[in-house]
Amino acid sequence: MNATAEDDDKPDDGVETLWKRALDSWNDDKVHGALIEYAVRTENLPNVAGKYRALKDDTEKGERAKKQLDAIVVAATQMMLAQKTVRPERGKPPPWLTAVTALVCVTILAWLAVVILHRR
Repeated sequence: MNATAEDDDKPDDGVETLWKRALDSWNDDKVHGALIEYAVRTENLPNVAGKYRALKDDTEKGERAKKQLDAIVVAATQMMLAQKTVRPERGKPPPWLTAVTALVCVTILAWLAVVILHRR
């Protein structure tokens, strides 16, 4: 089955069902927690955040909506940190490279000393 642009615009039935349940049980923490958890698993946090954002200025539901928006920010931050790629550690250079570098430095310093002392 091929995904199309229309599939991206189609609302998620699970989000819609949980959102209706959240509206019906507005003061139930468990329902809101389940909605955010589902949104994290299905990568629908922006959709759910939009629903709460629309209610943040509501006199009855505004306080809860702001609290849930804060929870969404925390969830999104945790998702982002979990996906952060770790920079691979650089190992030590091989011993032979260190020895060659030291030998080149000593040779250049010796040549420089001969040139400076020979001019006097």
